[in-house]
Amino acid sequence: MDILLKQIKVIDQRSPYHNKSVDILIKNGIISKIDKKLSKPSGIDVWEQKGDCVSIGWFDIGTQIGEPGFEQRETIQSVTRAAAAGGYTGIACFPNTNPCLHSKSEIQYIYSNTKDSAVDILPIGALSRDCAGEEITEMIDMTKAGAIAFSDGSHPIENNGLLLRALEYAQSFGGIIISTPIDKSVQKNGVINEGQMSVQLGMPGMPDIAEKIMVQRDLELCKYSNGKLILHNISTQEAIMAVKASQRSKQDVNASIGYLHLVKADDALHSFDPNLKVIPPLRSEAQRSALVKAIANEDIQIINSNHTPLEPEAKEKEFFYADFGAIGLQTTFAAVNTTCQKSISLATLVKALSIGPRAALNLPIPTITEKATANLTIFNPKEKWTFDSTQNRSKSANSPFLNQEFVGKVKAIIHKNQIIA
Repeated sequence: MDILLKQIKVIDQRSPYHNKSVDILIKNGIISKIDKKLSKPSGIDVWEQKGDCVSIGWFDIGTQIGEPGFEQRETIQSVTRAAAAGGYTGIACFPNTNPCLHSKSEIQYIYSNTKDSAVDILPIGALSRDCAGEEITEMIDMTKAGAIAFSDGSHPIENNGLLLRALEYAQSFGGIIISTPIDKSVQKNGVINEGQMSVQLGMPGMPDIAEKIMVQRDLELCKYSNGKLILHNISTQEAIMAVKASQRSKQDVNASIGYLHLVKADDALHSFDPNLKVIPPLRSEAQRSALVKAIANEDIQIINSNHTPLEPEAKEKEFFYADFGAIGLQTTFAAVNTTCQKSISLATLVKALSIGPRAALNLPIPTITEKATANLTIFNPKEKWTFDSTQNRSKSANSPFLNQEFVGKVKAIIHKNQIIA
């Protein structure tokens, strides 16, 4: 694949070309030359669209991929299309499949079925067998097979001893543990955030203390074990403060925030849209503002899509009975760019979608320099577009943003010597 990107603005704080409009010549998947102006070689396609920007390819942590076992929700093929359309050149998928990704054979299955994909699909191995929170898995075997971290995914790790053993066990090979901090015994049967909205709507609430308790527990166990930890989908100011304190004390701790919690607060639930029923629940406007500030100040450096595809039978119900979850790969950048552009700079947003996730997982970080392998996302932060059923590349349609207009559109990804526009 050869292509010349003409007068495209680089958004990459690590690049000497950051915020500059340049020409980038890509030959055989390698960035051959970068300059203010390059002549077009014969036989080379040209990409020249006013207002387009380019960054290193984006990366998502915690994507639910469906396959194997839940192909009615999402397949590897459909999640690849959705990821590419959302600007992602790589995703780290959670192990909540059927069977779970809890042994080397399931890890090998993911790699064997994605080897020709333009999007890297890197498996996160299950921390416990069947993600049941009881029996620890053979992490070393899965690491050798290619697992990049360990988690029970959307299942909180409620057994203190299990999490401690996992953190200690992972130390032997430099492994990373990802925890979803929710105390289900405190959360009980809640369906939305506990507060003014739960009272107004007459819905059982989920108190934010259910997150605070688990965040503190996870951080204490991480400190005790000297382990490596990512707290996935934090949603409260108290969690942000706890993570910052741990980082100041030199703990190897990172955290991510789901994009939906940056753009929606629980007052949006007046519509009773079941696609806004997610875990963790949408919090108050004050909490949403605190999350936005944490990303803007780079206190938290990862934004995730919390992509959770579900079949219509699971979502097309009354709000109380609908399952938790929404798709998000294609709308993460657009929604945050549209809603938070006055608070979060474009460079910071791109960094939280690309560098932050890879740094937390100790993955190589691409660069926009000559002779580097092209791993790029092309996007226009000012282009308007509407996300509708014709645009949706996921096999599922459980999005709260169908038929909504956004400002900021992904145009293409360039990766593995392929361009997907």
